[in-house]
Amino acid sequence: MTATSSKRKVFVLAGEASGDLHGSHVVRKLVSGGQGYAPCDVVCWGGDFMAAAGGRLLSHYKERAIMGLWEVIRNLKKIRGFLAQAKADILAEKPDVLLLIDNPGFNLRIAKWAKAQGIAVHYYIAPKAWAWNTGRIKTMKRVIDRLYVIFPFEVSFFERYGMASEYVGNPIFEKIQATLNEFHDRKGWDVDVMEACGKVDRYVLLMPGSRKNEVRSLLPNFVSAARKFNPNAVCLVAGAPGLDQSFYDQVLLEALQDGRLTDADFDSVRVYFDVTYSLLMQLGDGALMAPVKSSVQGKGLALVASGTATLETALLGVPQVVAYRVNGFTYFMAKLLVKLRWVSLVNILLNQGLLVEHLQDVSPERLTKSLQELDAQRDRMDEGYRSLRDLLSVGDGSTASDGVFRGIAKDLYL
Repeated sequence: MTATSSKRKVFVLAGEASGDLHGSHVVRKLVSGGQGYAPCDVVCWGGDFMAAAGGRLLSHYKERAIMGLWEVIRNLKKIRGFLAQAKADILAEKPDVLLLIDNPGFNLRIAKWAKAQGIAVHYYIAPKAWAWNTGRIKTMKRVIDRLYVIFPFEVSFFERYGMASEYVGNPIFEKIQATLNEFHDRKGWDVDVMEACGKVDRYVLLMPGSRKNEVRSLLPNFVSAARKFNPNAVCLVAGAPGLDQSFYDQVLLEALQDGRLTDADFDSVRVYFDVTYSLLMQLGDGALMAPVKSSVQGKGLALVASGTATLETALLGVPQVVAYRVNGFTYFMAKLLVKLRWVSLVNILLNQGLLVEHLQDVSPERLTKSLQELDAQRDRMDEGYRSLRDLLSVGDGSTASDGVFRGIAKDLYL
């Protein structure tokens, strides 16, 4: 196919940090063109990554981050305002294709409206209808033109309900490769754990989520558990893109003042931003996904909030314990609606309880006990991690964003 000179427009909409990151790889390809297709104009509701990739940013996800059923109910008026503004922006831009990324509570409403306007709707990172609310698939079939899924089992799942989808691979692989490229370009780590923290017995990587309520709920307990596990441990915190150092300092200072942390616990914490994969590669199994060596390999464990971070931690070979806590109302409703045996993506994909999961009761004592048991489970965990990598791999070597780009380009130029 030869590239056409007619420039088309794509509107990309993501509602959180992970959607911004994964969407940015697609945006970069759309803006630059390639594979026989002309470059596109791209406008975004996204974040810094999409803007850096060449998208014209109209709204930042930081302005719209609301999580949890109770939090959504409390902010319904604000969410209605976001929906109205998104529709106004889409109408003003007149895109040829609308690409919606994850965030189904918001994006499926936009998809239904956009379809009625005659706009082609593509959806990347499918709503987790396999976890709850299969009834939404009826709407999805009606309003989504192309569905791109990131877990292999989703293809057969949606097919059972008469909906076509395409497995494009998992976008985590793309971020791993980008981090590897950066490592080789700079001939070293952006943050060298050994140089930054000194030589210690253990490093515990803390990944307490990407939203303020998650971090407030989990971080102090994570730090306390890590230090009870090993009083000399250094706590490495993977800072979320939408937060800053002052917020983490505030959360830790409050925990120190009310006696949940000691001075030594407080001083053990190092918060790093934009280097999560670098930290995971240094602490993890260098042969599993990333052919690199580190002086601290084998000395790291992780405490991880349930979500995509559990999958990232697994693919880069760091032993982990999973924890999560929400307010009581959200948890009660989730127990009624969600029909899953496990909550972490690793356990769901492998269909086994490879990772220990702590829900609601995330006391330092419980987390410490699970950390103490990780060393004895390392061989079994490594084997499970290898199975997970093989399960998610795409045979032709293409990336997830390649698959999404090709699907959009076909609709734009055919």
